[in-house]
Amino acid sequence: MMPQSIGRKYNIFFYIFIFIFLSTINNISWNNKLDSILKIKKVEVTGLDNDLNQKIKKKFDYLIGKNIFYISQNHIKKILNNINYIENYKVSKFFPSKVKVDLYSTKILATTYKKNKKIYIGSNRKFIDFNGKKLERNYPIIFGNFPIDEFFNLINFIEKSNFDIEEIKEYYYFPSKRWDVKLNNEVIAKLPNENISNSIDLLSKIVKENISKDNKVIDLRVPNQIIFSNE
Repeated sequence: MMPQSIGRKYNIFFYIFIFIFLSTINNISWNNKLDSILKIKKVEVTGLDNDLNQKIKKKFDYLIGKNIFYISQNHIKKILNNINYIENYKVSKFFPSKVKVDLYSTKILATTYKKNKKIYIGSNRKFIDFNGKKLERNYPIIFGNFPIDEFFNLINFIEKSNFDIEEIKEYYYFPSKRWDVKLNNEVIAKLPNENISNSIDLLSKIVKENISKDNKVIDLRVPNQIIFSNE
């Protein structure tokens, strides 16, 4: 009876071995199939014009063939954060094999020139180089070597006032951290270093009531005074 008992034990071990072996084969096969299903086959980029969408899409070619579970969100964010004309974005995974990137363009506020090259300023506080790409509309031009924060300080004062920012054609920045603005009617307004908010409110009234008439310059640098001139 003893050999018979041993034989039964061997049979039990054998069946256990076969079960584990077949389970392992099935797991490997299933894992391979699952990995194939979860490989990214498409990256879709939307939100900007077609040329810019396609340009950005090429930056994500490296995702094709990667497992959708294991892609690095931080790496994607790093790529997008380095694109200056993007204000915001949303990255979505559509299982099993698609990634969609929705882009939101920054609003262009003005242009300037750096090393004789046209540069745009976005509402995201970044200088933007479109590499020769022409935008459809013209924007106010900023002259002078200005820090970006100084420009947005001025914009902040204007937006809090009743003055229509669309009236401004050109901005001039001076080393003394003072601004002049040229209006669409070619009148230049000289703003002070301090109490800029009050000066812009005054300018708004002058423009609405057409007080300047034929004068070319409105000097608001002296507190509580408005000086008109043709110089």
